[in-house]
Amino acid sequence: MSGHGHGHGHGGHNHGCGCEGEHEPAERGFEYGLYRRIDIEKLQCLNESRDGDGKLVFKPWDQRTDREKFVESDADEELLFNIPFTGSVKLKGIIIAGEDDDSHPAEMRLYKNIPQMSFDDTGREPDQAFRLNRDPLAELEYPTKITRFSNVQHLSIHLSLNFGAESTRVYYIGLRGEYTEAHRHERKFRCDLEQRAYPLQCMCGNNMSVPLLAEAVTVSGTEKETAAVIFLHGLGDSGHGWADAMTSIRLPYVKYICPHAPRIPVTLNMKMTMPSWFDLMGLSPESPEDEPGIKRAAENIKAIIEHEAKNGIPASRVLLGGFSQGGALSLYTALTCQHQLAGVVALSCWLPLHKSFPQAANGSANREMPILQCHGEMDPMIPVQFGAMTAEKLKTIVSPQKINFRTYPGLMHGSCPQEMSAVKEFIEKQLPRI
Repeated sequence: MSGHGHGHGHGGHNHGCGCEGEHEPAERGFEYGLYRRIDIEKLQCLNESRDGDGKLVFKPWDQRTDREKFVESDADEELLFNIPFTGSVKLKGIIIAGEDDDSHPAEMRLYKNIPQMSFDDTGREPDQAFRLNRDPLAELEYPTKITRFSNVQHLSIHLSLNFGAESTRVYYIGLRGEYTEAHRHERKFRCDLEQRAYPLQCMCGNNMSVPLLAEAVTVSGTEKETAAVIFLHGLGDSGHGWADAMTSIRLPYVKYICPHAPRIPVTLNMKMTMPSWFDLMGLSPESPEDEPGIKRAAENIKAIIEHEAKNGIPASRVLLGGFSQGGALSLYTALTCQHQLAGVVALSCWLPLHKSFPQAANGSANREMPILQCHGEMDPMIPVQFGAMTAEKLKTIVSPQKINFRTYPGLMHGSCPQEMSAVKEFIEKQLPRI
């Protein structure tokens, strides 16, 4: 995954890439200056062998190879850092430097905005995970999913494994990214956003009858809401990352709803239980499909559309969107929906149950619905050829001139600023201010 990558659940690991030579040392020192934005007195390191050593590894770039300051694990190989920032951080990359032996960390798991994490909490799905290489000279950067890590007030780093030693030793943790001072109105907005991650009390109707709405992350408009975007995340992900992405391109009169998929066993991932809209058996056009699960998931999304319509936002002012599996479900839902929708944003995805179309769309009100379909040309999970095949299939279901298929050179299974700009432009066109 690259750029603004979003978890797809297939292992969920990235590998570091050597970055020396891409930046001058002085520039890298400036880029790795986020250690100054840590509330160091409140930083915690769990399972450190000596109290306070965990704070020592967050140090200036030019001290990254200093062997006198380090932290070592105590009872086993695990270390857990709870890192509070003094403002809001857009985290772009991490460097982990240890000893050139088996005590070097071998796996890193990142969690966003979960203060006071304990080892009991590390069983939950991380926001991103990496397999690490030995890096005693601090040369390897592990790029984060920037869209996911664009509004970080607290970062937890779980070093869960090393290369086989009884304890883990770390000399340097470098954090690269951008910092925003925590002004009062920003703190209030973040508080509101965090509250929306939990069951909502809707003042304009009972959303408890719509299961996905009860836990959904909702980014409210800053003025009267006259339109809504329902955006669905990919396999193994949650609504939080895409809520951040929608916030970055938000329109003041639009409500953005990012529900969480239920946790179910996924055949493709050896029946592991994870957030998934429906079961996946494979990712090729000929793979068997979970037809009952797909149809059930589509009905759950249609229930959100109907809930919004009952509460003042008509279906014609609702736009569906999604990434990967979420994009697939958004396409299927819209094409089988009896309500006329504003459009669909389908990122890095495919059309589920494609052999059932165009007949499956016979009762649909969306034969003239505009669709923005985007795909990375280097996508290793859903190859761009599948995206092209999907675009051709869509032209047999809706008016061909309504399909806009865009590809992005160098983009893997993720999104990028150019794509997000296209998404914003599409939303603004299909949901104009009224």
